[in-house]
Amino acid sequence: MNAYMEIRQLRYAVAIAKRLNFTQAAEALAVAQPALSQQIAALERELGVRLFDRTNRRVSLTDAGRALVARAERILAELDAAAEEMTAYAGGLRGRVVVGTYQSFAEYMLPKLLGRFHKEHPGIEIALREGMADELLAGLLDGTIDVFIGHLHETRYADDPTLVDEPLYEDELVLAVGGGHRLAGRSAVRFEELRDEAFVIFRPGSSITNRLNSLSRAAGFTPHVAFESVDSLTVRALVAEGLGVALFPRLLGNTPGPNVALLSIEPGPVIRRMSLVMRRASYGASAERFIAFLREQMAEL
Repeated sequence: MNAYMEIRQLRYAVAIAKRLNFTQAAEALAVAQPALSQQIAALERELGVRLFDRTNRRVSLTDAGRALVARAERILAELDAAAEEMTAYAGGLRGRVVVGTYQSFAEYMLPKLLGRFHKEHPGIEIALREGMADELLAGLLDGTIDVFIGHLHETRYADDPTLVDEPLYEDELVLAVGGGHRLAGRSAVRFEELRDEAFVIFRPGSSITNRLNSLSRAAGFTPHVAFESVDSLTVRALVAEGLGVALFPRLLGNTPGPNVALLSIEPGPVIRRMSLVMRRASYGASAERFIAFLREQMAEL
């Protein structure tokens, strides 16, 4: 049987697979739900397999559906990249690049970089997604994010062969304590000394919290979590008020903000590497321009 599939049917199948909800997929695609259902039914008849199991309460992928969606995502990515490249050849470069990174990098370093890039490439739109490392790397893998600026090591995706990271710079992770804390007058501390401390942590899934858990395990204890936040300024403010201690980037700790003391971790230092993380698959022209720009700018820091 020579199955005939339309590109729009593949896009519909991928949209449903991501949401496991026909109504939400139809809204995202800006099509009527009956039309969406009809196209999926037509695709299933053409292929001779069922792609989705549907009940009144849930939608799930069949084994055939998972196989088709995996191929469809690759096909659609290549088609989108080809269309973008043709636009670049046709004249002034137009495109869109989705960048995932941490709130701290987005707040302190990225605006200047994006300002420079916009002046050089006004036709390329940059969309920003902020979050924790694990969730942003998941977005990178499923194609909703083009590049991730952050940490690949100390994440669940550290050994994923489809990802590649290029080091941008290194920063030391230190212990932040309030000015009145018993350790505030010291310059360094061993992690074993922190067994009885309350910790202010970044939300689970962040690379810093993953590193904190690793250091605590090595020191023989599980950290007592008093507060957690996604925002570096909030973490710092809670520490400054004496509500806990935190593993914190020295780079951010040295910027203006609530008063905290920063102690190196012994034996150390504890270094984290900020990287440009990408898929090994080919990119379109807009993303390639942004990647090249970022490499050039970070090399000058």
